Amino acid sequence: MRDWLTARHRGLFIRSYAALAGGLLVVAVLLDVGFGAMQSHDNRAADPWLISTFRLMESELVAAPPTERAAVTEKLARQLGLEIDLLDAGDIAGAQTTQPGPRELTDEAGNVFFLYQSTALRGSIRMGPFKPAVESTLNRFLPFIFYASILAVVGLWLRPLLRDLTVLTAASQKFASDYREPLDTASRTTQLTSLASNLDDMSARVSQLIQTQKEMTAALSHEIRTPLARVRFAAAVLEGEVDPELRGQLRDINTDVQQIDDLISDMLDYARLDHPGLSMQFQSVPLEPWLDSIVAASPPHERSVQTVRQDLDDAWMEPRLMELALSNMLANALRYARRQVTITISRDEDMYCLTVEDDGEGIPVGERTSIFRAFTRLDTSRNRNTGGFGLGLAIVARIAALHRGRVVADASANLGGAKLMLEWPPPAKA
Repeated sequence: MRDWLTARHRGLFIRSYAALAGGLLVVAVLLDVGFGAMQSHDNRAADPWLISTFRLMESELVAAPPTERAAVTEKLARQLGLEIDLLDAGDIAGAQTTQPGPRELTDEAGNVFFLYQSTALRGSIRMGPFKPAVESTLNRFLPFIFYASILAVVGLWLRPLLRDLTVLTAASQKFASDYREPLDTASRTTQLTSLASNLDDMSARVSQLIQTQKEMTAALSHEIRTPLARVRFAAAVLEGEVDPELRGQLRDINTDVQQIDDLISDMLDYARLDHPGLSMQFQSVPLEPWLDSIVAASPPHERSVQTVRQDLDDAWMEPRLMELALSNMLANALRYARRQVTITISRDEDMYCLTVEDDGEGIPVGERTSIFRAFTRLDTSRNRNTGGFGLGLAIVARIAALHRGRVVADASANLGGAKLMLEWPPPAKA
């Protein structure tokens, strides 16, 4: 049962099974009670055969003289193979009754008698005793078998539905992790084939759209870099041949070209992180040389950058991706810091924590979640002083997710500016 009744569908199965089986059982019980009530009102004493038999015996006894009626009774008993007694009116307590026809009586042992009161005979004819009907074992357990069959039928009916849901869920999860392979679930389902076919068609279209969009983005990014390189080369050549007044404008052009090139690099990095074929090679990384190399590779700046390892010599991470994350966090801090930036990496029992703080203006509380969305910037001027295109922190958030961690923004208690914290679990819980 474990292969089709997964934990994800256990609640659905229990609710569906309880509703269907419970409803059918209630209907079955009501029908059983109703038929039982109808049968309990059946009066065996009113059976036409029984009444006819008593009337025939009455006619035989009435035709015989009173002194010979006992002999006639014995004769009728032998002929009919029944035990028959002729009783006077006073032999049975409560024999006088206005009820027409035979009556059914039961003694303490459960034996059944039929009593017919005859006015012509001034007494009653008793037939019996008859042994009570013995209920067979099959009849005794037949209701339980019937109810169990209802439960079994409902379970067998629900099983293929739950199996189809398991197939669709597993295929959807696989497609979510790797969009390059469209779904193929219609051939593996029995009850939800129509839904599976629609899902397969949708996944094929989505896969084609995503791959086309990513291929186009990558192609455009690479193609744009070629004319940008020519523009940058031409500006560098002209800078030495034009008047000093135009050199500043050429430098501005070169800066704009560099910003476009940086944007292309960020877009390619962001697209690469979302690719299902991304290679992840986690390892224990020595922190001191790793931090020093990232700080040394940061753009030229006048801020003071301090690194703190808090008695931590190495950390478990994907070094290329975490280097990209820290570079973007550091670039963001340097962009808004006044004088000081601090990088701290620590670990408790559950998490590594990489923190970057600055002494800038900080991040408004209402923007501390949205800044990790792509192309979101706090400042809208896009001038050369701040720069940035809103992809850096989105890349950080994606890398944190790839490490099964998270990144959050807060206020720095030490420096008074912004505080970005990237947390991820150690290998035992990764």
